[in-house]
Amino acid sequence: MSYHPSHSRKDILDIIKQFKLPIEDAEDCNKKQLTDKLFICLDTIDKIEPDYDYYQISTINELKEYLYKPNQKKLLSIKDKNEIMATAKLIIQFCKSGYNIHISYFDNQDQVYAEARRIAQFGDIPSVRRMCNLLNKNPYTQECVYPIISQKVRKQLELKKLTSKKIHNVLTVSHGKYIVSFD
Repeated sequence: MSYHPSHSRKDILDIIKQFKLPIEDAEDCNKKQLTDKLFICLDTIDKIEPDYDYYQISTINELKEYLYKPNQKKLLSIKDKNEIMATAKLIIQFCKSGYNIHISYFDNQDQVYAEARRIAQFGDIPSVRRMCNLLNKNPYTQECVYPIISQKVRKQLELKKLTSKKIHNVLTVSHGKYIVSFD
């Protein structure tokens, strides 16, 4: 039995790094070589370091099962993802136009919120998160739509938020008498 082809080379590299698997020169291998080395490694080692944050996997068998199944991140086809992004952009345009239904693609507010609720389940897409954020600022309604974000993307967003915080140097002025001497 082999891995499911929906797992990309980048996904496999991420698994190797996350579980600290002893595979040398993983960055230099193509996808086929990488998966071969990964399964050889999984057959030779006794246990892996569990990961409860991203993958919720604690044993080798669970990791193999994860690799045999289709990648959960890749459930959308390119066509579906483009349709979701187009809908999100239409709702963003509605929000940017002052929440005015008359100059938007939609016929009424119920249609806007129905579409927003439909695509909110794809919160890993940045346009959907932005759409939900703008739609929740609508002053004409109390209804809120929250994106459903996977644990892995949530951790990446938290890390991005922490790294983007800027440290501002502050000048502190103290008043009083000071003696400065030079030798």
